[in-house]
Amino acid sequence: MLLALAAPLASAQAMREPSEAEIVKALQNKEAQIGPTKQAFVETQLALTPEQLARFRPIYAEHQDALRRLNQRRLDNVVEYSHAYNDNSLTDEQAHKLALEALAIEREETFELEMVYGKVRTAIPPKKAVHYLQIESKLRALVRFRQAESVPVAKGK
Repeated sequence: MLLALAAPLASAQAMREPSEAEIVKALQNKEAQIGPTKQAFVETQLALTPEQLARFRPIYAEHQDALRRLNQRRLDNVVEYSHAYNDNSLTDEQAHKLALEALAIEREETFELEMVYGKVRTAIPPKKAVHYLQIESKLRALVRFRQAESVPVAKGK
């Protein structure tokens, strides 16, 4: 399943801009593609002992919950942007507010990753904790890239 996500992107986008509902559905679908198999994939990659797994899983679950909350904020921000974009009503003030929210989400996601690393490195060997960070970062980048292709680019006027 995860290998399918690495497949090349669809060739050309439709000529029209996607509707708000289409954007929301696309973003949710792209996140959902990784979700069901992600934990098994991560655990297989880390090759943890049963004792390490027992310590890792609650930290992993807490981290995924935090990421879901951040994803929801990101989705809400994108929906607000796409609604204003599609209505051709995006103001400079609104664009600034949306940009600040996007940056805040980025900061909070980075902080969350730092916090989870602090917890993971005490639960499993540090080398495996670093490997987890690498896996999580790559998967997040893939999801974010796939999500981004669904969002129209802001046009300055």
